[in-house]
Amino acid sequence: WTTEEEGALLDFLASHLSQASDGNFKKATWNAAAAHMAHNHPPIIVSFFFFALLTIIQLKKSYYTIADLKSVASGFAYDDKHGAMILLDNANLWDRYVKAHKDTKPFCNSGFPHFASVELLLPSHGRGQFI
Repeated sequence: WTTEEEGALLDFLASHLSQASDGNFKKATWNAAAAHMAHNHPPIIVSFFFFALLTIIQLKKSYYTIADLKSVASGFAYDDKHGAMILLDNANLWDRYVKAHKDTKPFCNSGFPHFASVELLLPSHGRGQFI
């Protein structure tokens, strides 16, 4: 999926947040999301639920990776557009961090534009299986 398609899915889910229960959306919401995406972003793959779920799982994983990265106060200045902005003077520190936190590697100098959108969908009390 493109970044635009991911954003459209997140926007749709945010607009239906009241239908989420305990951090999870019901099948009816996913069916409505499939219809919305197929109408606004053709061609969307027929097995939408499977791919949407995989996309959401990956987005949540990226969100928690970035949340952990943002909590580290040892030389990283992170923003959602440019990533950790690693330069030569902190490259060694970054390399050591990545060895312990492998999921952070793509965010060296690339941001995560969906951070705020995913954060809006997550339950405040814990991590849900389907958001």
